[in-house]
Amino acid sequence: MGEKCILDPGRECLGLAKAEILEKQIAEYREQARSTHEKLYDRIRELEKSEAARDEQYKQIIEKLNKLISWQEDQQAQPAKRWNAVVEKAIIVVVTALVTYALARLGLA
Repeated sequence: MGEKCILDPGRECLGLAKAEILEKQIAEYREQARSTHEKLYDRIRELEKSEAARDEQYKQIIEKLNKLISWQEDQQAQPAKRWNAVVEKAIIVVVTALVTYALARLGLA
């Protein structure tokens, strides 16, 4: 300690000792805060990495879902296409039969 009080040089300076203790505590708190901040930044970096990986997974899932939906719509449209073809052929057969019948009735066939 060794420092003397400015107002009474015969006494030790208690304020200086207290100031040194407080400076030491502040230095410890700063070191703790630095360490805590470092840990927090590390955790944030890890979270950002995992979020980026999750975003990539979601992107791939969405792409696969879009392909699946497209395939499903195509599969559902195929029976309708087949039905349309059947109806078209039936209409042609009916029209041909009617024309043939009409021609036969007129005696042209």
